[in-house]
Amino acid sequence: MFYEVAQLRIRKELSKKHLELWKEILDEQKSHSGKFYHKRSRILQSAEKEANPDEETWMVIDEYEDREAYDKMCKAMKEDPELKKLEEKWHSKWDPMSIPGSLKAQHWIERAKVELKK
Repeated sequence: MFYEVAQLRIRKELSKKHLELWKEILDEQKSHSGKFYHKRSRILQSAEKEANPDEETWMVIDEYEDREAYDKMCKAMKEDPELKKLEEKWHSKWDPMSIPGSLKAQHWIERAKVELKK
């Protein structure tokens, strides 16, 4: 598996609005699922005490089958007019909520996995 992991901070007062936006984004991704190459997306909020009590840390994890699927997604986001329009719409709402300079993205490759039965 190949993962794109992005972390950002938002102002705490925007927490509910931020979550609503992510729900909207995920719903739109589902309704256009044929255009997206990731298998799964997760939105997480930090459960740790923040250094700045007026801010929250959020994480977005997109899971791809492999690097090739990720590369296809990047290409589609640049070339598909419908995806470009969605991305512009999302960023027009998302960017103003983000603390400037807080977005950090990384790529990870899964090396080992265990599933526990309970």
